[in-house]
Amino acid sequence: MFCPKCGNEVKEGDMFCGECGTRMEPLEGAGQETEVNQQEVNQQEATPVQPEVRVKEAATNEAPKQKSGGFLKGFSDRSKKIVIAEIALLIVLVAAFFYIGNRKSSPESAANQFVKDYNDKKWSKVYESYNLTEDTFINAEAFEKTMEQNDTKTLSSPTGGYVSYGDYAGQYVYQAKKGSDEVVIRVAKSAKKNFLFFDKYEVTSVTDTGMSTASVKLFTIPGVTLKIDGIAAKVPEDASDNTYYAAMFEGKHKVTFSGADGLFDQKSYTINTNDDNPLGVVKYSGTAKTEAAKALKSYMPAITEAKIKDKGSASLTSYFTSSEAANNYGDRLCGYLWYYGNTTKSLGSVKLTKCQATDTGSSYYTVAEGVPVAISGSRDYKYKSVWGGSYDSATCEINGVAKMIRKNGKWLINTASYY
Repeated sequence: MFCPKCGNEVKEGDMFCGECGTRMEPLEGAGQETEVNQQEVNQQEATPVQPEVRVKEAATNEAPKQKSGGFLKGFSDRSKKIVIAEIALLIVLVAAFFYIGNRKSSPESAANQFVKDYNDKKWSKVYESYNLTEDTFINAEAFEKTMEQNDTKTLSSPTGGYVSYGDYAGQYVYQAKKGSDEVVIRVAKSAKKNFLFFDKYEVTSVTDTGMSTASVKLFTIPGVTLKIDGIAAKVPEDASDNTYYAAMFEGKHKVTFSGADGLFDQKSYTINTNDDNPLGVVKYSGTAKTEAAKALKSYMPAITEAKIKDKGSASLTSYFTSSEAANNYGDRLCGYLWYYGNTTKSLGSVKLTKCQATDTGSSYYTVAEGVPVAISGSRDYKYKSVWGGSYDSATCEINGVAKMIRKNGKWLINTASYY
């Protein structure tokens, strides 16, 4: 007989198929055996059995062997490539993180960053390292504008890096050249960290031989606000003679005014703190000079009368910038008189031979002193003789220079002097 599963011939009486191990059921009778055998034969004739193939199929039904592929088993080729690329990128990023972190975690990196910021003209960042005492014109805004207006040389790469002692104990010191000047950069470890893990170093102070401050003489004019690089000057309360001093960065600066209204010959000026008289470049306009001379001319009848009749300066206050100025300079434009007093009479008209703006000739002059107006002329009058009671003729000489200031839209005498 044959195995019903694999078709192998099995001896009668065997309990199992010797080929595939299938259990052989005993037959109840010969008729049945003949019938089963006949059915098997018919089946075999209908479907030829190929024992070798069935053996192979049986072998393939065994548990499959584990294929290689690791944690990427089951991924498509495209997915595998994406995963591998992401892993490679992560490795590069981690490596870059540690490289940059270590590179920035050194005192030299802080010094190099300062030099880079300076050469890139990042003035607001550079200013923080100078540790300056601030004032009206000593601050980040003023520093940035000063540096933009001046010829700034490039810094060389920092050298040095030795550890300092004394006042800067424990700090690293670097030097950088800026033309003939030297910049000293001091660096110390910060309490902060770079990327949460790495030491951080910061510039603590900078000493720059090419960057210093100067005390500049400024002035104030009534109703006019002076500005340096767009920053309004703050006039101290104790300013005297319309002038005061202010600290600012050395170099070139732009000077403008608000409330000047055509007072000066230019809308803006460039000054240099290295000059002896930086604001001496500011000049009055031609219109201002003409107006000042015209005002002085109109004041002379009252001024000469006060002198001739010995009225004092009380009546002249409206022609001067202050009552004090009137008391000090009320009679300075008139020559000395032998005969004067309240008995004088027959005052003639004022006859001027000159009344015009002039140059002071001083290299330290500023417009704060006023428009210098030179005036000369005379005025005749009669005085009462002491001996006979008759009246004799006399002349008041006019000869001097008045410096005129515009105040509240009116030109007034600030100071006056004899020729």
